[in-house]
Amino acid sequence: MDWHPASISLRKGTYYVVLTVPKAVRSAMGDKIQIRKSTGTSDKTIAMQRKFDLEGALRDQVLAAARQASLSDEASHYQQAVLRLKLVDRPYYHAYDDEVGDVLLRRMSNAPSHIDHIALAAKEFNRVLLRLKKAELEAEDHNPDLSLLKEFDLNPPSADEADILIKAAVSELHKSFGTPEAIPTVSSTLVGTYQRTLEQRVKRKDMKSKTAKARMNNIKQFVDMIGDLPLDEVEATHAYAFADQLGKEFANSTVKTRVSDVSTLFEDAVRSGRMKHNPFTNLKLRSYGKRGQHYTPLSDELLTHLFAIPKLRLDIKRIWAILVCTGMRLDEVATLQLHQIKEKDGIFNFDLTNAAVKNANSQRRVPICRTLEPLIRQIINERARRENLFDFRVNSDGKTRASSLCVYWMAKANLNKESGDTTARYTTHSLRGSFKDKMRDAEVAQEVHNAILGHDQHTVGAAYGRGPSLNIMKSAVDKANHPYLDWIAPEGRR
Repeated sequence: MDWHPASISLRKGTYYVVLTVPKAVRSAMGDKIQIRKSTGTSDKTIAMQRKFDLEGALRDQVLAAARQASLSDEASHYQQAVLRLKLVDRPYYHAYDDEVGDVLLRRMSNAPSHIDHIALAAKEFNRVLLRLKKAELEAEDHNPDLSLLKEFDLNPPSADEADILIKAAVSELHKSFGTPEAIPTVSSTLVGTYQRTLEQRVKRKDMKSKTAKARMNNIKQFVDMIGDLPLDEVEATHAYAFADQLGKEFANSTVKTRVSDVSTLFEDAVRSGRMKHNPFTNLKLRSYGKRGQHYTPLSDELLTHLFAIPKLRLDIKRIWAILVCTGMRLDEVATLQLHQIKEKDGIFNFDLTNAAVKNANSQRRVPICRTLEPLIRQIINERARRENLFDFRVNSDGKTRASSLCVYWMAKANLNKESGDTTARYTTHSLRGSFKDKMRDAEVAQEVHNAILGHDQHTVGAAYGRGPSLNIMKSAVDKANHPYLDWIAPEGRR
C-alpha cells in the first residue's frame, strides 16, 4: 500500500492531522481522497507532538476499511468458506428498509457490513458444521445422508475441513471489524506502532533510512508469503516457513537477515506489551538458503592491472586507493567530508566516530598509512573550498552513485579473464578483502585489523577496554606494501 506521510492543517483555529488515502483503498473509504483527525489544539508544537499517534489512528481506520472491503474478494477466507460450504445464497440477516418499503435479505455471499452481524453469519456456518458432524456419525452406521451428498455434488467437506474453513472465516470477520488494539496483526502493528518506532530511530540518527525501509519491506514480504497473522498466533513454524520460501531464491545470509528483521517487530511488540514473548528467538536457520559466494580478494598482480585501466576516472582511482589502504566500505569513502580528516596524537586519520555508518562497530577512527597520506593531502589542497572529498550526491538512503561507477570500471578490467578463475567473485568489496589479507600476511593481530575494518570482535575480552589504540592501528596499516600505488607521488616530489 502506497502511504504518504500525514500533514497538519489549521482549520478554524484547530490543527488537524490530514492523511491521504492510498488510491488502492479509496473505494473502501467511500472514494475519500483525504481523512483527518483533530489534534484538539491550536498550538502547532503540541499538534506536531500528537501527530504520530493520530496518524497511526488514521492509518488503522484505512486498514480496517480495506479489510472489510477485502471480505468480498473471492480469495478471502470468508468467501472461500461460503463457497465450499454451499452458502452463497443462504440468507443470514433481514431488515425492513424504509426507503424501499420492503424487507431486504442479506445473503452469505454479501459479507457482514456491521460488527453485530458477525454472530449471525457464524451461526449459519455452524449449522453446516453440525450437519457434517452428524452425517459422519451416521455414515459410521452405514446410514449416509443422501440429501447432504446431493447438496455437495457427492463431495462434501469433512467436519475437520469445515471447522478449519469456518475458524479462518470468522477470525477474518473479527479482524475486519476489530480495532488493532483488540486484535493486533502483523501488518496493523507494522503500520501502527512499529513504523513510528522506526521513524523515530531514523530521526534520532540511531538507524539509517535505508535500513528502516529494508526492514519494512522484509516484514511486508513476510505478510505476503505467510499471511497477516494475529500477533498471538505467530509461532516459530511461521519463521521456518518464511525461511523455506526465501531459501529457494536467496543466500543463507539474506534469509537470516530477513527473518531477523521480522523478529524485530515482535521484539518491539513484547516491549510494548502486545506479545508475551518473541516466537522468532533461538531459530536454527543454517540449512536454509543457498550457500553464499564470498568476495574474492585481489592479488597485487590483479590490483596492478586494475589501476592500469585505460582512461580510468581519477575519482574512482582515488577511491580504490583509499579502499585498499584502509579496508573501509565504499560508501564510507564516497561520502567522506573534509572535516573527517583529522590528526590525533600526530596520526593522520579518517574520523568516522560520528558518521552515519553501518553499525556501532563501524563508528571508528581509521589511520591513514604512509603510502596513502600524500594523496589525501593532495585532495585536501584541491578541495579546500568544498565540503566533500568527492562530488557524489548522497541520496535519502545514504548511498551514492560511486557503487555503479566502480562496478562499471571494474568490469572493464575483466578480472576473471586476467586471473584465469571464471568462478571468482570480484567486486568493489574485494578491495576490503585484499586489505584484510595484507593485515594477515603482516601478522597483524585479528583484534587490531578487526578494529580498523569496523568488525564485531565476537569475544568476551572485546567488551572490556577501548580496543587497540590509534597508534597500534597506524603501525599495522604501515606494514602493508602497495606497489600498484606508485602513481601516488610522495610529498615534495609532485
